[in-house]
Amino acid sequence: MKKKKIKVAILSNYSRALTGFGNSMKNILIRLHQDPRFEVVELANGVRYGAPISTPWRAYGTYPSDMKTLQEIQNNPRLERLSAYGNYTIDKIIELEKPDVVIGIEDIWAFEWHQKKWFDKLGVILWTTLDSLPILDQAFNLAPKVNKFLVWASFAEKEMKKRGFDVETLHGAIDYSSFKPLENRNELRAKFGLQDNFLIGFVFKNQLRKSVPNLLEGFRLFKENNPEAKLLLHTDWKNDENTWDIPKYIEEKGLDPNDILATYVCQKCKNYLLAPYQGEDRNCPICNSEKSLITKNNIFGVTEEQLNEIYNLMDVYCHPFTSGGQELPIQEAKAAGLITLVTEYSCGLDSCYEEDGGIPLKWVEYREPFTQFIKATTLPESICESLQRVKDMPEEEKKELIANGKRCIDDKFNVDKIVDRLKEIILELGPTDWDFDFQNKLADTSFIPEMDTSDGVSSEDWLIDLYKRIFNKTFTKLDVEIIEGAKLVNTEGRGSVFQYLLNVAKEKNQQIQVKSHSLEDFFDGPEEKRIAVIIPEAAGDVLMINSLMTNFKKLYPEYNIYVVTKPQFYPMIDDHPCVHRLIPYQDGFDNILALEGQGNFKGHFDMAFMPFIETQRFLGATHLFDKDGLNVMSELNSNNFDPYLQTR
Repeated sequence: MKKKKIKVAILSNYSRALTGFGNSMKNILIRLHQDPRFEVVELANGVRYGAPISTPWRAYGTYPSDMKTLQEIQNNPRLERLSAYGNYTIDKIIELEKPDVVIGIEDIWAFEWHQKKWFDKLGVILWTTLDSLPILDQAFNLAPKVNKFLVWASFAEKEMKKRGFDVETLHGAIDYSSFKPLENRNELRAKFGLQDNFLIGFVFKNQLRKSVPNLLEGFRLFKENNPEAKLLLHTDWKNDENTWDIPKYIEEKGLDPNDILATYVCQKCKNYLLAPYQGEDRNCPICNSEKSLITKNNIFGVTEEQLNEIYNLMDVYCHPFTSGGQELPIQEAKAAGLITLVTEYSCGLDSCYEEDGGIPLKWVEYREPFTQFIKATTLPESICESLQRVKDMPEEEKKELIANGKRCIDDKFNVDKIVDRLKEIILELGPTDWDFDFQNKLADTSFIPEMDTSDGVSSEDWLIDLYKRIFNKTFTKLDVEIIEGAKLVNTEGRGSVFQYLLNVAKEKNQQIQVKSHSLEDFFDGPEEKRIAVIIPEAAGDVLMINSLMTNFKKLYPEYNIYVVTKPQFYPMIDDHPCVHRLIPYQDGFDNILALEGQGNFKGHFDMAFMPFIETQRFLGATHLFDKDGLNVMSELNSNNFDPYLQTR
């Protein structure tokens, strides 16, 4: 019998996106797709749901495409963020594909999956970047809930394990095979007139966490004793509020602009050149195209082959930063045969030491505004000293460090080893028996827990058992929700906490019941005559509407009266003798045409009355007359106060 493939759904940046996550996604999907033991499905963040995606495997965009959702998320940063990370569409994709394992590869704030219906029924792997202290609470909350929690850097693993969480470091699945030392390095340097220069390189996305001012100051100090030095900043030199204004800082530091090089790329001939920055949209000296020369950016840049050439032009690679998830150029530079200078913080701890082919850059702490994260300010003096050390380093020592760097890449960052480990984890989780559906199950409101604290059961264990019995949820003692809940048990007592959770369970059940019924489920039959009275909320309003029910029944004795309100207000009116049945209020019940009909659509009720339009929404016209022209509201209010109300 042929063994069933394990279906793996992977959510991350689109596999063709020019990002670290996108690159990792591509390499994972290719290798899993080629393995006959697995079937893969791509969930591509940044691509609209329903958009055509050409891949060897099935793929879905995760960004919502329906107008209702787009309107809902508009001008709401939190909802927009969630939608960008696939939280709005992942349920329908999971239900459609029915995977055995779901893998999320994104920043930690991308995941709000623990509330999903499928979350505790499938094998779930979260693989995320945690680049600063203190570690975000989302990580502590999610780690005990998933089957496997992976991080891109040992820095994060160490901090998580201090708190007792089972975490494993698995670096991003990046293929560095395109990067290697070139035999024609000297020819390349001569091509750009660099044969007599000591070239320092920094490859980065122009963002504020890349320490450009620190590097420029360190270069200035180094330049004092090394006049032949030049600095290549391979990045986007365009400036906005979220990037460094590099020319401004060059001027501020008193540096010669001719000593700071940019990478220009022609949009026509696709060639590149290194030159001092002179703005964007320059004429290309290679193909003579006008205004085609720009500095590389996230959309248009050099090929990996060209980037490898650029690394080979350098004498040393310097990467100062405030924090980072993995910082791929560090590994690319090592693979290309360079000694790397890296800030000794965050993911830099995996590659900054001599045994890894690096030299650590010293730093001082600062706190990032708003987030209060600990960030690193790399010391310019340390940059200068480390550059000088490399420049003066004997060849044998250089060769040893370069060899260490290559060994580091093969041991820690080899893409095949990383994906092989991921395969092992997936196989350990195994296939999922899809014997469940996506319908919410009712909470068990009949369970009565032990309230006696002398039973020897800790608050944590008592609460975990309570969640399991009522909500069919499983937690661990390390879960943030359990930790906080246990504190509440200790202060408020078991009885109070149980009553609160019981109320939550009842409200949950009401919501499920509302959603699981169609409107016709509440009716007696097609021949029935019906009146709807819509009063969604407010205990006072629902209570007062009782006064109209008797007169309603007198006016329309042959009609059944349905009161539409939110379930929490049922006790205010549920036993009125003139009310035939209660219907839970949902969005749409304020559409009179949907209720009474229009054109060929007969509607659900013969008449619908909405007194809440005046009391709860705005002053305006309401349903005053019945089908025979009787002023109903006048008739109802002309009678004496309903005696039934006095009994409430």
